[in-house]
Amino acid sequence: MAYELSVTLTDEEYAGLAAEAARSGKPVEELVHDILAQDVQRASPLSTPSYPMTNCTFMEQQYREGKVLGLPTREPLTGPEAAERERRAQLLKDGTPASEMVIEDRGPR
Repeated sequence: MAYELSVTLTDEEYAGLAAEAARSGKPVEELVHDILAQDVQRASPLSTPSYPMTNCTFMEQQYREGKVLGLPTREPLTGPEAAERERRAQLLKDGTPASEMVIEDRGPR
């Protein structure tokens, strides 16, 4: 079975492909096919993309890899969730502030 796709390129993109095709002695269509086939073989579901990732894309990748437990949804917390967060904050608030610990660790001057 074979599939046919249509690709829209700018003049600059096509010129670059045509120049590369001329260097390799292949038609442009064959060059594009080879590039796509190589890219698909190299790609894996958990691989890092070759393009700059947005914060959202990075978080989704971290979630898929099991490095974070959940993704932010920007929805307000429910009553029990807000109460649990407040309870945890109260447990942590009575400790020594980090700034004071740093000053203590520096020792006398």
